[in-house]
Amino acid sequence: MSDATANPKPAPRALYAAYGMGLLGIALLDLYAMIVPLYAVSLGASATEVGLLLGARSILPAFFSIHGGSLMDRLGTRRVMLASTIAVGTLALVFPAAPWFPALLLAQLFSGLFITFNWIGAQTLVAQIAYGDPIPLGRFNFICRFGTIGAPLIAGMLWDIGGAWPTFGMIAVWAGIMHVLVILVPEPNPDLAKKPRQPISAVLPRISDYTRSFALMLIPVIAFTMIVSGLRNAATSIQNSIYIVYLEGIGLEGTAIGILFAVLEVTVGLASLNVGAVRKLGRAETVLLITTAASIVLVSVTPFLGGIFALLMLMQALRGVAQGFMQPLMFSIQSEAAGKDFQGAVVGLRATANRLFSVTLPPIMGFIADAISLEASFVMTGLMLVAGCATLGWVVAVRPSFQVER
Repeated sequence: MSDATANPKPAPRALYAAYGMGLLGIALLDLYAMIVPLYAVSLGASATEVGLLLGARSILPAFFSIHGGSLMDRLGTRRVMLASTIAVGTLALVFPAAPWFPALLLAQLFSGLFITFNWIGAQTLVAQIAYGDPIPLGRFNFICRFGTIGAPLIAGMLWDIGGAWPTFGMIAVWAGIMHVLVILVPEPNPDLAKKPRQPISAVLPRISDYTRSFALMLIPVIAFTMIVSGLRNAATSIQNSIYIVYLEGIGLEGTAIGILFAVLEVTVGLASLNVGAVRKLGRAETVLLITTAASIVLVSVTPFLGGIFALLMLMQALRGVAQGFMQPLMFSIQSEAAGKDFQGAVVGLRATANRLFSVTLPPIMGFIADAISLEASFVMTGLMLVAGCATLGWVVAVRPSFQVER
């Protein structure tokens, strides 16, 4: 019997709290993805430097996402998020206060870690409550889009009006609201809520956390979905680096760029509501591979659209549909395969897979853009990632153990 069957009715209060934290948590990811490149370009940074900044925010999450997820399983999601929301709000103000590349690199390094902890926390919370049921997870994905739709639009307008201080100030306020929401939410695990205050040593990384999490990769279905997750996130890395540099280069202002980000999020949210129907279309692994490859292609064709805003919007909308179909389906498969005692661990493992792509791709794309051209960076990166999807599809075809049970 699946966890979803054993727990068909999540507690409404806890579920709504998870939705709210997800809305705020994912918005912080998108805010940094949009504003940091704009800020760096305004300071005269090269495409390589922008790529290094974008890669820097994924370095610590690549090593410590598993630790963060395991901490939430061990100490409680709420305790970890109370600390990480404060850290995000404080670090946001470092960017306009210290407009020098080394300081920005350092702030980006640690901001990436704590923003990732917030997002892991929101995903862990909803997974604990929904027990792998794709319907609440699809609604979670939909509601999160209200944050990612509104945040880029507001940030783009603030950037056009006042520049760095009001924009990063809004990010600090966003993190503060999330902190207040966490205070108002009860810990979903009663046993963890009763735990006394823990010593400092309790928050240090443990080898056992990593071995416990990496052991999940021995489950073929989880290994498959982790690679899919990394490839999907690679498409997002293209958008969050050379895509923004390209849009800035053709003369789009912050508000227009914010609209393109919002279009993507609207369609992701709407498509997420149909995850139940999508799962009936065919084998889950086929749906995941097709939608991931489509997401990569749709962003890689950007330089060939002639800078026409309507076509840029169309590509974002289609990419949003692809991602909206695959994200909740992937979350559901991983949650069911991991079991209720490994929800934080599997989310941390997924974040690690995503960050490994995010660390390596932006600097490579920035280097190609400076050495050859922006157009070449889009094409070469896209071809490499689509080849990865094709290779993974071949592995699934010849190894039935990697196929998802229907």
